[in-house]
Amino acid sequence: MKKVLLSIAFASLLWAPVFAATPLTGKIIALDAGHGGGETGAVNKLYGVKEENVNLSVVNVLKAKLEASEVGAYVVVAARLSSRKDRVDDAIAQCAALDFNRDGAGDGRKCDALISVHHNGNNVDSNHDGTLVIYNEKKDKPLAEKMLAALVPLTGQSEGLENGGYGMTVYGNLVSVLTEAYYITNDAKAWRYLYDLNAEGVSNLVVEEADAQVRGLADYFASRTSGGKGGRK
Repeated sequence: MKKVLLSIAFASLLWAPVFAATPLTGKIIALDAGHGGGETGAVNKLYGVKEENVNLSVVNVLKAKLEASEVGAYVVVAARLSSRKDRVDDAIAQCAALDFNRDGAGDGRKCDALISVHHNGNNVDSNHDGTLVIYNEKKDKPLAEKMLAALVPLTGQSEGLENGGYGMTVYGNLVSVLTEAYYITNDAKAWRYLYDLNAEGVSNLVVEEADAQVRGLADYFASRTSGGKGGRK
């Protein structure tokens, strides 16, 4: 009898899923690479690094990390349209078009969160650095708090939360924030973006920020008593 029970227990372990569910499993995350579409954003004077390119680099790495099987999120990336409202509308349409039940039609799901990725600028002091997160509605503040806490280690200097109708956060009635992880006008950060690369040739600074963004999102959803429905198919 003991042998039979042990065999059943061992078999159940073999059939157990490789990865446990995470707070992000099944969530639909919309990402926006700030600027682009004719907007350059901040520019580092010494190295010529443009914010629009840094934003896109982070979004590309962040998307891959969120979609990894061990995380389990679904990701849409807003088109880099000139109007910020149009970008939000595009993200909303992409979320609604996701076909989870595979019946050939979009399921009409709402994005669970939207993160607009930016990097700040200071034209006076090339050594200035800090982390800022901007939100608009009361419902956005819990996400803003988690994102700020996750991103501050990139600079060691919190510039806090800013509440105001800016950027992507005023459109679409989505839970959304705009992150300013660090100042790309900071020469040390621009140097790391260009020259501190991993074995795959990707900036370690970009990877560090993407990891922090994932942590912030995971902490936010872990703190919620309810969220988006659905899971990875």
